[in-house]
Amino acid sequence: MTCLKAQKEQRPSLRQRIRAAAEQMDLPDGMTYGQPQLTLDGDLQLLVERHHGIAEYGTQRIRIASKDFTIEVQGERMQLVAMDRDSIRIRGHIVSVGYLYQE
Repeated sequence: MTCLKAQKEQRPSLRQRIRAAAEQMDLPDGMTYGQPQLTLDGDLQLLVERHHGIAEYGTQRIRIASKDFTIEVQGERMQLVAMDRDSIRIRGHIVSVGYLYQE
């Protein structure tokens, strides 16, 4: 019975196996940790994937919750044009994108 226990302890954790698989597939680190992925198309459109919902919405400021921080998008005439469980698409004149960390 001791022999089986020793073999189990040597087995990598699920997190370690996922991290190793992501490295082998050359995936970005954020994908394995659930971090959001932002794709900015010039200053006209922003796609946020792996979000946790809208925290604040207005035509000049939109705040999007994520796992570890809030994403703040500032601009003019901004609109939420699409949102589903996995992604949010914003259009308008995007002036800045920032990260707000709670202390």
